[in-house]
Parts: sequence; structure tokens; C-alpha cells
Amino acid sequence: MPIVLEELQRVSPAAEIWWDSSPLDFPRWRDRFLNDAPDSASRERWSRQLDRFLRPDDPGASLVRGITTNPSLVAQSILASPETWRGEIREAIRDQSVPDVESTFRLVYEEALRRAAARMLPMWQASGGQFGWVSGQLDPRLMFDADLMLEQALRIAQLSPNLMLKVPGSAAGYRVIRQLVARGLSINNTLSYTVPQLLACAEAVESGLRDARRQGVATDRSRAVFTFMIGRFGSNSDLRCEAATRGMELTPSEIRWAEVAVLKRIHRRVREHRLPVKPLLSSLEIDEPPAGPGTLSTHLEQSAGGAIAYTCKPRFVADVMRQDHRLPDFSADAIEQDIPEPVLEKLMWLPSFHRAYEPGGMGVEEFAHYGSFISTYAEVLGNTRKLLDFIAHQFQTMSNSARPLLSGIAR
Repeated sequence: MPIVLEELQRVSPAAEIWWDSSPLDFPRWRDRFLNDAPDSASRERWSRQLDRFLRPDDPGASLVRGITTNPSLVAQSILASPETWRGEIREAIRDQSVPDVESTFRLVYEEALRRAAARMLPMWQASGGQFGWVSGQLDPRLMFDADLMLEQALRIAQLSPNLMLKVPGSAAGYRVIRQLVARGLSINNTLSYTVPQLLACAEAVESGLRDARRQGVATDRSRAVFTFMIGRFGSNSDLRCEAATRGMELTPSEIRWAEVAVLKRIHRRVREHRLPVKPLLSSLEIDEPPAGPGTLSTHLEQSAGGAIAYTCKPRFVADVMRQDHRLPDFSADAIEQDIPEPVLEKLMWLPSFHRAYEPGGMGVEEFAHYGSFISTYAEVLGNTRKLLDFIAHQFQTMSNSARPLLSGIAR
């Protein structure tokens, strides 16, 4: 497995490495990555590393401890294997008495989650429910309707005991999180970029745990993670636009510092207040060329030593493996180190940073209007519609009377 990620976990026993894709996609990605190796020596070395990377059937030997998915990743997985899924979709259509695109989308999406969860279930069972979780994200089109999100979440939770409900960081999402935790279910708060969202998530989880205790609901096997989409926070253009308006220029290093500053405050808040959530970093990036204070990835180097889960996209794992010669010496207390004061003073002039960094930077109703939230939501929505269109095409190829069946796609 990537020596960089091994070393990161070594300096912090509480760190966890997760895989940001379906575990069913790992073998295909592994073979493609090894086939692209520049020479036989690299191929052999990488093969040994990947043999120890994701092993659900042998939890003690597996670096990866959990899985994150979302509608975009599920859509990409299905569209990457059209021949496999075309037959599955047509079978789902035939099995319904009154099929339409929306109902078929739901069946296919839930089947993809069920298969991913089944693959990780041995790890979940062997660890007593600590590891082996698979995050199943709710339909992004339901993001502002708490009732419909709760309905879908409860349906997904029935698919497998190791499915963690992935709920957006919107006002409606936090209402759903409280109700799910009260039922003893595990949650992943996604589309989150700010300290105020962390506090809203923690409040919802704490309220849900109190409700569970009053109702006698067991929560000993439930977990709650707060996904800070660190790379998406910095890649949004708002920070640069606000700096330009003020006659300032943000360097790549300062953008990285902005990202880790919010992370460090999130981690510190969790630790000092013993919040019942674990930070989970997504959208991780390497620095190419080096853009921050580190040598490989500021995201990893400045978070080392933290009680953090890292969910790694296949592309990020590949980038880390190809450049493991830049392996840094991780500091076990890096997460506790402050960012340079002059950089923080500069960043605090920017409204988008201030709103994300300060605990009272925004109210819960403002979360869905934050720039990073809007851009990510648009992307996930677009990928969801790609899968809907793929399913709609199967209706068209199966029936000459497809036009009436397409009515379900309009939601």
C-alpha cells in the first residue's frame, strides 16, 4: 500500500484510511494502474503495496477501514461498466409491475450500495462494527426536503447493517441526522466545509443520542463522521475573487493554509469539546508543484497526528504512490500546530474564509448558499442526471412506447 498512507497511520493510531469509491471497483482500478506502470520494478513494488491496501476479508491486514460513495461515484461506476449494468437495469425494469425511470433509478442505486456493503461486511463483523462502514449518500435532489430524505435513509439502512447514511450539511439535513441517530443509525455529514456546519452536526448528533437514550435505543454500534471537503473548500473561486476585490493576491500556499486552518479548528473543537463526531477528510490533493509548507501533500502533512479519517480517491492514491519518493517525515503533533499568524491575518479579510473559520460565521439556513456547497451540489446533481439518462435509454431500447415512461425523470 502507499507507504505515505502507512506512515500517516503509524504516527496517529486514531487515523483511518478510507477508499473513496466502491470496493467493487478496486480490482479494475488496480489492474489498470499496474498496467500503466513505467517499468517492471515499479509494477512489482506497487503490486505488493496494493495487495495490502483493501482486503475486506482480512481486516487485520487491510489499510483501508471504510468506504465512501455518493451518487456521482455510483454513476461513474455504473457508466464505466455499461455492459454489466445494462442487463441489471433491464431486469429491474422487467421486475416492476409499473416501471418508470425514477423507480428504476432507486432500485439500481440501492443495489449498487447493497453490493458495496456486502463486500465490506466481513470487516464490519470482525471489528464489532468499528470498521467496514460504507457511506450511502441520499439523492441530492432531496437535499432540502427532510421528510423525503428520512424516508430514503431508512430504506437504505435496511439494505445492510454496515451502511452509514450520508446526509448533506443543509438545514434539512441536520434535522434528518438527529432523527437517524435517535434510531441508532450511523451518519456521515457531507457537503460540509465550515466550522459552523461541524457545530450544527455535533448538536444534531448529541440531540439524537439523547433521544435514543430516552427511548431505550442502543447506539453502541453507531458512528458519526463529519466530512470536511478540504480540497473543494480551496478550489472554489470565492476566496480568490474576494482577495482580488481587496487588492490582494492569494498564493497556492496561502490557499492550502486556508484549507488546513479550517481543518485544524474543526479538529481542535472536536477534541476540546469531546464532540461525538470524527472528522473525515475528502477531496485530498497532493501539491504539484509543491504549493504549501510540505513536500508532498499539505493536507496530509499538516493533519498528521490527528484523530482523522482520510477518504482517498483512486486518483489521489495513484498520485501518492507515483511520488512516494517525496515521503515527508510526518510530525505526530502537526495537527496541533498553528498556521503562520501573518497568513491567518490576511485570510481573515476574506468573507468566505471568515464565515467558514469562525464558529458563529453563519447560521444554519446559510449553509446551502455557501459557494463550495453550491458548486459541489451542482456537480453531484449533474452526475446523478447522467445515470438517470442512462436508465432512460434502457427504456427506449426496450420499448417503442418509451415516451410515457420518461415522465418520471422530470423531478
